[in-house]
Amino acid sequence: MGIDLGFIAIELSQLTATTERLRKTIATYTKPAVAGTLAGSAAMNAFAFAALTSGWMMYAAIALGVAIPALIYAMTRIGAALYIDCHSKS
Repeated sequence: MGIDLGFIAIELSQLTATTERLRKTIATYTKPAVAGTLAGSAAMNAFAFAALTSGWMMYAAIALGVAIPALIYAMTRIGAALYIDCHSKS
């Protein structure tokens, strides 16, 4: 959970950077952090879900473990984009 919250904070910092210069400056750190966080979270989830399974269910557990960080990523991007778009019109 903490890893996912850290990822959301990093992703939101990229999405809400106030200037292009700031966005480029923090991208040096945020892009590798986002990629590493998503990969690490997916791997840990996959191992945790697959630990108590056997046979073909292991593949379903691994797919679910990878899907969770992917969905968190998608929801963060979509939610932030909608929020920014909504508040930029007022």
